[in-house]
Amino acid sequence: MKRVIKFTLAVSVAAVMVSCAKPPMKAYDDAQAALKGAQGYNAEKCAPAEYAEANKAFKNAEEKMEEAKNYTFKGKYYDEAEASLAEAKAKAAEAEKVAKERKAENDKVAVKLEEYGKEIDAIQGDAVKYSSVTYTQLKEKYAKAKAYVDECKPEEAKALMAEIEALLRQNKEAISAAKAEEVKKAMEEAKKNEPTMYTVAKGDSLWKISDKKYMNPFMWPLIYWANKDTIKDPDLIFPGQIFKVRNDYTGTEKDDAIKFSKNRGPWSLFDGK
Repeated sequence: MKRVIKFTLAVSVAAVMVSCAKPPMKAYDDAQAALKGAQGYNAEKCAPAEYAEANKAFKNAEEKMEEAKNYTFKGKYYDEAEASLAEAKAKAAEAEKVAKERKAENDKVAVKLEEYGKEIDAIQGDAVKYSSVTYTQLKEKYAKAKAYVDECKPEEAKALMAEIEALLRQNKEAISAAKAEEVKKAMEEAKKNEPTMYTVAKGDSLWKISDKKYMNPFMWPLIYWANKDTIKDPDLIFPGQIFKVRNDYTGTEKDDAIKFSKNRGPWSLFDGK
């Protein structure tokens, strides 16, 4: 009788064990949904450690559920799987929270970085010309910060923002200073090239004036050609006449003047040439 009772009890326990050994599909679905929620905030990048732990727990659960197929009494494996799924769900929720916060911060950094990017592009032409070294440094810092943003590492990107801002300011200042210097030199050059005025004194000739002003008497035709409206004959000028003495002549004009001077022949009055 006792044997019958024991057998019946064993069968009942086994039956219970078998009937309760169902895969924890609700827990599975819940954990899977939690992981998808974390993925929605780019948890793979924005909370990699937390997401990896959640994913690891989920995979452990899947392995246990798969392993259960090899045994008649599956309860132990399903229980372990369910525990892992609960862990996966909790860690996925934590990953989502961390990713959500980090992504929000990363998005802010990305917006600011985009503004810097537009400023960097805007000064590229001038920066390459006037500030190539610091501009190269600026581009390198910007590229590195952008890579951090792409990897959802806002803190690392923010650490470079101050350097980017400083280099951007240095580039702009260098460009402004270089352009101001260019304008200054252009004005000085223009002033240097402006014609000077010379008042003819008694005893002057174009030859003598050229020698005084150009340190080369053979360049007198430059004075003559520049004042043809007042010089009727290059061999005949008068005290008190005011002539323009060009300083912006070209090398060709100088050569032409000297050639003309050397080939004109002897001075003669009123020849009009």
